[in-house]
Amino acid sequence: MNSPEVFTELSSGLGPELTRWSARLVVGCWVGWLMLSVAGAGGSKRRLLFTAGLFGQVGHVFCAFHFIHRWSHAEAVLHTARLTERVTGWGFGQGVWVNYAFTLTWLVVAAFWWSRGAEMGWRRGRLVALHGLFAFLFVNATVVFGPWWWKLVGAGVLVGVGVAWRLRRIGAQAPPRTASAPP
Repeated sequence: MNSPEVFTELSSGLGPELTRWSARLVVGCWVGWLMLSVAGAGGSKRRLLFTAGLFGQVGHVFCAFHFIHRWSHAEAVLHTARLTERVTGWGFGQGVWVNYAFTLTWLVVAAFWWSRGAEMGWRRGRLVALHGLFAFLFVNATVVFGPWWWKLVGAGVLVGVGVAWRLRRIGAQAPPRTASAPP
């Protein structure tokens, strides 16, 4: 079996599956990072999940370009335009540039985080903006453009984040426990 035959076989079977599953890995890491952030978990766990998600994102981009777009930016733009038109009725392929910027942003934030230490202090506005950017892109990539069952996953994530946020708020409002003196 020569190289073009191997590529054709991977492109028709395993390649698209790797592309889909790498995207699912990325979403899982993002949801984990989001849940840990909302729950107030330590920075090292959040940073590891954030970084794993970045590696998954780079793997997803590689798989998409290798197996789906055959290393053609023009093909990626066309593919994006077709998907966008199918969902919204508007054939806009330049969203590919948003994905490039998103991946680059993720890389820069991860590098900055690793250079500053796991417990790096985040300014609230920057953290909210970062979570907002990720949420916007993930909701569009999964709930809007994904299969129907991603809407259920999205609803579950929303409920889970809401519950985690509420539990954290309740815990922050509770008076601190004091150790009782032995009798």
